[in-house]
Amino acid sequence: MSEVQSWKWHNNDLKPIPWHFYKTCEQYPHNIAQLFNPEKYNEHNGQFKWYELRDRVEIIASGFISLGVKPKSLVAIMAENSPRWTQVDLALCCMGAVSVTILPSLSLKQTMHILNETSCRYLIAGSEEILERIMKAYTEITSLEKIILLSDSASISDRRVVTFSDILAVGEKNKLSNYPDYLEMRNSVKLSDWFSVIYTSGSSGTPRGIVLTHFSISSKINGAFEFWHRYGMDITEKDRGLCYLPLAYIFDRAVCELLCVFTGATIAYADSPGTVIDDLRKYNPTWINSVSLLYEKIYVHFRHAMEQNFLKNKLYRYAIKISLAALEYRRDENGCYNMSQNFDLLSKLPLCLRIQYRFARRLLDKIKSLFGKDLRFAFLSASGISPSLVKFFYCLGIPICEGYGQAETTSACLLNPLTACKPGTVGINANGGYSRIAVDGELEVSGAGIFSHYFNREELTKESFTDDGWFKTGDIVQMDKSGYFTIVDRKRSIICTSIGKNIAPAKLKGEFQSSECIDQIFFVGDDKHYITALIVPDFNYFISLYEREGIRYNKSALKWDDSYGVSMCVQVGEDFISTYKLRQLIEDAVDEANKNLESFERIKQYTILPERFTPENGTMTPSQKLRKEVILQRYRELIEKMYE
Repeated sequence: MSEVQSWKWHNNDLKPIPWHFYKTCEQYPHNIAQLFNPEKYNEHNGQFKWYELRDRVEIIASGFISLGVKPKSLVAIMAENSPRWTQVDLALCCMGAVSVTILPSLSLKQTMHILNETSCRYLIAGSEEILERIMKAYTEITSLEKIILLSDSASISDRRVVTFSDILAVGEKNKLSNYPDYLEMRNSVKLSDWFSVIYTSGSSGTPRGIVLTHFSISSKINGAFEFWHRYGMDITEKDRGLCYLPLAYIFDRAVCELLCVFTGATIAYADSPGTVIDDLRKYNPTWINSVSLLYEKIYVHFRHAMEQNFLKNKLYRYAIKISLAALEYRRDENGCYNMSQNFDLLSKLPLCLRIQYRFARRLLDKIKSLFGKDLRFAFLSASGISPSLVKFFYCLGIPICEGYGQAETTSACLLNPLTACKPGTVGINANGGYSRIAVDGELEVSGAGIFSHYFNREELTKESFTDDGWFKTGDIVQMDKSGYFTIVDRKRSIICTSIGKNIAPAKLKGEFQSSECIDQIFFVGDDKHYITALIVPDFNYFISLYEREGIRYNKSALKWDDSYGVSMCVQVGEDFISTYKLRQLIEDAVDEANKNLESFERIKQYTILPERFTPENGTMTPSQKLRKEVILQRYRELIEKMYE
């Protein structure tokens, strides 16, 4: 595939976000802008049309003006996804104010750090729980003046707290008198103005504020339009996206919320991350943004369900086998699969396979229906998903387009095109971006969507760019002859052993991707003379196995989490991981992986853990990246024993 040398967005007359919002409201006033569960949010019969959303945004902006919010004011948003999250975000944006996004689950210590660093005078809190948490530390947050609760009422009676209904009431009352000021604010927004400061926790544990401008957003979405059109992936006012990943991060905010603002498509809000499977069927999105854990857990759930019925298991295995054979007729000479709905697969199949495939599709369409009836494709952030798992979902008719990006690049700068998907890669230059590989293998990017700077971190900003202005991503990559990139590992994740060997954990992890019994694995070896590992078994797998084989364990010790659409066991008792069956299967998996590794890469010792790495216990970031330093400290004694 030829590499793009230039993008048309350079020549486009780019506009700031408010311009696009009002253009969409004018073009598609009666199209549905927001779709949600009316029982959960108790307003507007579960939807806002674009003209209604415009009116709501203007009333909120009027309320904010009455409260004292001005252009360039930094206003923090700490809330779960909701229609109101988007409404306040757009109101701030149209006023020329700057949203500072904070993940709702962030610790009080880190929240205080962000609020004090940015000197936010206003905080929008999504729940009473967040409000109570902030109120406990109110006096230690020096600049904070008002907390706006995104509820219609508050249990706390305090002059520093106003509710969403208060904002609407004062906004409606003062709308006429505030409107001239609002118009001036809206029309004064420039491409170079800040749009948002997005705080990511990062694997280092220290939050950093990434400043995105209106140019960052507008150039990225314009670049995406060009790329998607080229590969038959256009998103228009007829489409619908499902919003379930945190809007505090850039992925769903850019590629769902703001993409809908630019196109007139509908934003459907999942009730919660834990209901995403039900919400897919309820809202029937045409595209979703996702992380690999969703697919991994759906696959495990499917596999376990099939194991309960011999006949079903046999039928579906046959269907997958036939579909995999048919899938090869979508593949080109470069190993890329054309997953477009417009690709006429049946005409390319031999007669016998065509008949078998028609039968297989009847079975597989039942599983595909879990994703709704209208899904055209799914964007997947780079996360080391197994190519075989991607092909499994291709067989179901779910085209997963893997990509790569960071908040600093305003989401994906590399992406697999729908008509040429290559599993195991993160795609080609995409969405208006350019990329190159430094001498040490680090990916460097420029072009559309690049952030302005890190908030109050001048030295870090300088270190993050090359002398000629390219952003240093910190990821080691490889590129094949067709221009497709593969992520090797984070630059700072490379293990440097005491014998002078550099080892990429991602390579080691790749040897366990097909393992049914291992869920997570963390490798240790810096300044050591051999590699060890902390292994988290797939607890759901073993629970199913123990039930079938009558193996007893302490069920009261189990802890569960349904945040990813499928109920997942996150903690077990020591007796659970001490069974002969579990230890033997883990040992077999490690032995099998070691066969494919160089002698210095092999795992010499390992420890089995009774708990998953999770954001809740601090060992993972909310975006599912392992926190190396936290893990090394938390399990220090266990690690030391492996080197005795």
